[in-house]
Amino acid sequence: MSFLRLESLTKRYGTANAVEDLSLDIAQGEFVSLLGPSGCGKTTTLQMIAGFVEPTRGRILMNGDDITARKPNQRGIGIVFQSYALFPHMTVAENVRFGLEMRQVPVDECHRRVAEALELVRLDHLDDRYPRELSGGQRQRVALARALVIKPPLLLLDEPLSNLDAKLRENMQIELRAIQQQVGTTTLMVTHDQSEALSLSDRVVVMNQGRVVQVDDPFNAYERPNDTFVSSFVGKTNLLAGDIGSVQDGNASITLGDYTLEMPFAGDLHSNRIQLSIRPEKLELTDSDNGHLQGKVRTRLFLGNHWLYQIDSSAGELLVTLPNLGPTDFTVGDEVGVRWQPGAVRILEEQAHG
Repeated sequence: MSFLRLESLTKRYGTANAVEDLSLDIAQGEFVSLLGPSGCGKTTTLQMIAGFVEPTRGRILMNGDDITARKPNQRGIGIVFQSYALFPHMTVAENVRFGLEMRQVPVDECHRRVAEALELVRLDHLDDRYPRELSGGQRQRVALARALVIKPPLLLLDEPLSNLDAKLRENMQIELRAIQQQVGTTTLMVTHDQSEALSLSDRVVVMNQGRVVQVDDPFNAYERPNDTFVSSFVGKTNLLAGDIGSVQDGNASITLGDYTLEMPFAGDLHSNRIQLSIRPEKLELTDSDNGHLQGKVRTRLFLGNHWLYQIDSSAGELLVTLPNLGPTDFTVGDEVGVRWQPGAVRILEEQAHG
């Protein structure tokens, strides 16, 4: 049984649909991310759940209760904003205690729950500090403690890590997921960061132009995208055009540049032209006479944990990433072969959603 249910949720501003007919079920204790580019409707969806924006149509049910018309302070939802929204004149402990005081929780219980929340986020030693005396990661954890101390049935996270630098963001992803699993609070996060959504979530809801285009676990959202939009937005990919020569016994013969490959094909053939996706890390560089495709190295970049190659091939431009196992054998101007393992190439829907 779903804990949070969105039924045909729609929000219109004039003639424009910010969110259109969004239906989603989230289980108790699940961590779900709304992922998409700016303007896709993810933040509007979060604001409707929080009660800050009134839906044009549809219902929001939490634990079976219809909360669509309830005011924000009647929903009991914990929220962590992108800006953290801490009170600068209050200490860490006072910021965390604020929600309990508004709910008139007894003083002794307030002290106990604040101490527990600060210990959970490992800030119990900084309870008398002010926000200006904290790092970005520490302020983020104070905001998280303040949201969790009221023991909300649902936690909403609005781009919670976007103000942090790359290294701190990565560390906070690990901490945030560990805390959520320890507490078990049902969590919905809004983000445009693909790696953040993939690393934190039980399921990812990919949105574009106000609509949900794929709901999946992180692995399948990355490895088995529904269409060209999901394929290109959820991580880097090579989108290539192929030509179907024939389809027989569920297999298609597809020409890709100067190479012909055989692939399972169960769709309807509306055109001989088809869109293919190959992730850069699924490709290998070989000697020029050993590849599926022939190409030439245009660019080589060293990115620390991997090398990024840009290859001009008969099928078009290809991005190839190779793990950093030491100096590479290929440099700019080299003639190379490009290979891939069976199953690395995926056929996509012809039309992208964006």
